[in-house]
Amino acid sequence: MPSSWGVPAILTGIAPFLFSSLGIIRVCFLLNFNQERKSTSMTVRFDPAPEELQPLRVGPLGPHLESFAALLSQLGYCRSNGWQKVRLVADLSRWLQHRGRKLTQLDEGRADQFLQSRWKQVSNRSGDRSTMHELLRHLRQSGAIPAAMPVPQSEIDEMEQQYRSFLLQERALMPASVHQYLVVVRRFLSYRFATGKVRLKGLRAKDIADFVLQDTTSRGRRSAQLMATVLRSFLNFLLQRGYIAKKLAAAVPTVAGWRLSELPRFLEAEQVEKVLKACDRRRKAGKRDYTILLLLARLGLRAGEVAGLRLEDIDWRAGELLIHGKGARVDKLPLPHDVGQALVDYLKKGRPECSSRQVFIQCKAPYLGFPNPPNTICGIVRRALKRARVQTRHHGAHVFRHSLATRMLSKGASLTQIGHVLRHQQVQTTEIYAKVDLTALNRLALPWPGGAR
Repeated sequence: MPSSWGVPAILTGIAPFLFSSLGIIRVCFLLNFNQERKSTSMTVRFDPAPEELQPLRVGPLGPHLESFAALLSQLGYCRSNGWQKVRLVADLSRWLQHRGRKLTQLDEGRADQFLQSRWKQVSNRSGDRSTMHELLRHLRQSGAIPAAMPVPQSEIDEMEQQYRSFLLQERALMPASVHQYLVVVRRFLSYRFATGKVRLKGLRAKDIADFVLQDTTSRGRRSAQLMATVLRSFLNFLLQRGYIAKKLAAAVPTVAGWRLSELPRFLEAEQVEKVLKACDRRRKAGKRDYTILLLLARLGLRAGEVAGLRLEDIDWRAGELLIHGKGARVDKLPLPHDVGQALVDYLKKGRPECSSRQVFIQCKAPYLGFPNPPNTICGIVRRALKRARVQTRHHGAHVFRHSLATRMLSKGASLTQIGHVLRHQQVQTTEIYAKVDLTALNRLALPWPGGAR
């Protein structure tokens, strides 16, 4: 069951700067934007009539051309791109017919042969390969061609899959954490077994130390600490499964780091507002980016939480957002006045019409959610900081989360209240913000011996 916030007293009493009246949100709900939204785009969406497709219905793919065209329309392709893709599929169908191939023989290999043959006569278009991927996925989903044959895995791939199953089933880690672990494991295996032949019995302590020294040269402290943690976990897994005979996890050097040794990275309130104002809200992309940045700045959401928002997560009548956080945690947060207005503006005038339930959609077809959500959100933040000419060493989405906490502290909020807003599960996580209150810390500091009093 989600933990319901309602409108907590700590937010209305301690942080009035953060949340204001929710009346506008209820008004926005009554607008029924999903029914009344009108497209303001001048681009004509691809939506061919059946008779327009008739001349292209040749070869084994002919019976499936209309359903593929309907898919392209659903994904939001414009007329010119849609016809380009349909004509490419028609050329593929003729190519198969000319060579006497059946539709069931079409796979990635045949599609690549067709493209290589075509590119000898026609220039290579950047979207040709994506069209083949979309077509094969569509044909497999409709049962027209067999499922893809499994690609033979390398020894590194097989070891990675075994460790993945271990993390998911025995360690019960979340998929996002598993992905981070596997990235480190692949780096290690690729470094130690560059030829692809995995000989785990030959692993030595020196191999571990050499990899750590090489890998940490280009990484920050937190990334290096994660690498060391993952490497110990993987080596213990190998020992448990009998792939190695010695406890090599002890050979992983400890990455120096002390709790609360850093100051939280943050922007001043004026800088945050400058970044928000730098979004061109006359454009659809600007409306989307502005709304994303507001969610980061006003609610302190993480990048993945923003990208993961779905239409059903917005309760317009109650003025609340359902947030799917770390570790499968679900919370309800009040919807601030300006965030609600920005969401309505984006949903009515900036979001492409599509079947996806994700709130934030790519600005170009195919109209789907972000393919790499956290990286996409961080890219939006980096571009926004650059547009606003805000100089900071930290360009990730988390800088807004730290900025919100710092601003709340300056307004008199306690660490406990900040922890509630940021949804920290442990009080210790919030303690780092105590170091931001330099005025209070200055009163506690002892005078330097021999220095001025």
